[in-house]
Amino acid sequence: MFEVNRAKPIRGDALGSAWALAMACLALALAALALSAEEADSRPTYAPPGSKIWHGVSDTGDVDDYRRFNRQVGAHTPLDQVFFHWDVPLTTGALHRWELTDTRGVLSLSTAPGGQPEVVTPRQIAMGRSDRYPLRLNQSIENSRQVVYIRPFGEMNLHFNPYSAFNADGSPRPGHSTKMFKLAWKRLVLIVRGGKRDRINDKLRQLGMPRIYRANRNDSKVYKRLDVPNTLDPPKVAFMWMPLTRGSPNVPGNEPNAYFPGRKYVDWVGTDVYAKFGNSTLFRNLTRFFNHKRGYPFALGEYGPWDNDFDGSFTRRIHEWARKRDRVRALLYFRSVDPDNEYNVQHYPGAKDSLRRILNGRRYAPFAPNTRD
Repeated sequence: MFEVNRAKPIRGDALGSAWALAMACLALALAALALSAEEADSRPTYAPPGSKIWHGVSDTGDVDDYRRFNRQVGAHTPLDQVFFHWDVPLTTGALHRWELTDTRGVLSLSTAPGGQPEVVTPRQIAMGRSDRYPLRLNQSIENSRQVVYIRPFGEMNLHFNPYSAFNADGSPRPGHSTKMFKLAWKRLVLIVRGGKRDRINDKLRQLGMPRIYRANRNDSKVYKRLDVPNTLDPPKVAFMWMPLTRGSPNVPGNEPNAYFPGRKYVDWVGTDVYAKFGNSTLFRNLTRFFNHKRGYPFALGEYGPWDNDFDGSFTRRIHEWARKRDRVRALLYFRSVDPDNEYNVQHYPGAKDSLRRILNGRRYAPFAPNTRD
């Protein structure tokens, strides 16, 4: 007969050792998680020092237009925002203009030229069909040694924007979804922020996306052929998430948070406001949105007196709203892409006079660190 081996009883000291080992492993795991969270929280946001606020203006492509705005408001404007679509490199002039104007740059990024078809969809970005552009952003920002704020796909819950998941009538937009939007955002962030290529690839795979350039392995020959280094040097960059405070259309699934990619992938939070819509509902929604998204520096990615603020009351009210909230760190005046259209401050004398007083106040810093020659 075969004798059945019986398990020996575990002695008390052995059990204690096993328990201690398990607890040590658990402690290490929790410490790793805590370190990961701490690293995410300590990532530079490049916000103004102290409780200062930076003012900004949209870029026209002409340095003289930027200086004209400074003369109009009687103050140096420390942020300059360009509006580019996917595949337009910063080396086409934006980086140089930011140097000439002693500003930090904000890149507002779309998937299409204004009013034209998309050059890439969020799904295509997420699936690695257009990795050359984020790789180029990583390289050009790092080479410039400048701080750049990237504002991808602003007002994403507005149906006018091609990357929105919904049409004006509330129907889902074919080929678009909030899921693909969030994956596209994460892919852009992971590549532009840089780091070890293998680690970026592993994170992409964990999120259900292909590796950089859709490679079948981390040591693929495609990386040598396309000159993708083993480590992407990390540039000085911060990402700004800026939906409208409520969806347009205001349907389930198009609320701001449906497009939120997660804490690890966002450095600033903000939204856009204009005098044209400057009623009590706007300020109520703005305050609710501000209070809901805590833990981030807050910015108005676009604001202005457009179509309404001839006496300057909206401009004064929005800046007063900002000054009362320590997390508000930037407001960017929108004038589209030329200095004479209806968005420009010279058409609103009350707003212009108000800005001349406001921007010379103590809380508004005229220059960001290391930008003034």
